[in-house]
Amino acid sequence: MKTVCDFCKTEYILERAPSTPVKCAVCGHVWMPRKQISQKTMIKFIAAICAFIAACIFSFVAIVNFSGNGKNKALVTKIDEKNIHTVMDEKGDKRIFVSGDITNTTDDIYGLPNIIIVSYDSLGNVLSRQTFMPPATLLEAKTTVTFNHVLSVDPTNVKRLSVELKESK
Repeated sequence: MKTVCDFCKTEYILERAPSTPVKCAVCGHVWMPRKQISQKTMIKFIAAICAFIAACIFSFVAIVNFSGNGKNKALVTKIDEKNIHTVMDEKGDKRIFVSGDITNTTDDIYGLPNIIIVSYDSLGNVLSRQTFMPPATLLEAKTTVTFNHVLSVDPTNVKRLSVELKESK
């Protein structure tokens, strides 16, 4: 360990940090050497502080931006006739395949909520309401992501479909 006399600035190199005060051989000044922090330790400490501050800022921004305050209106979902068709499942039953686009119309990154596809009969009664996860959890500003889903409902009575984004609570 390196230490310096506070009075005459004479430098000493000690094998270990002393537990009692030391006396300068040049001027006779007595002082208690302080253990010096190495440069690597200081850099690690500063890096840890920066990481903590970054985590706090990220958490704050995430809470503010993804708090479910009706921001789903910033997302546009689009499905048209060409995105809906019937397919056969592994048992040979007909199912409805739905694909569509979700677009982030904002200038900010956006956390995508779950997608809900509701199927209706000819009288407007709900036949099924199926919720599934989006293909991405975050959507960059002004970008679009495509989703695909096969409904488990029998397509015979389905006359209309709607796509909703689940509101966060």
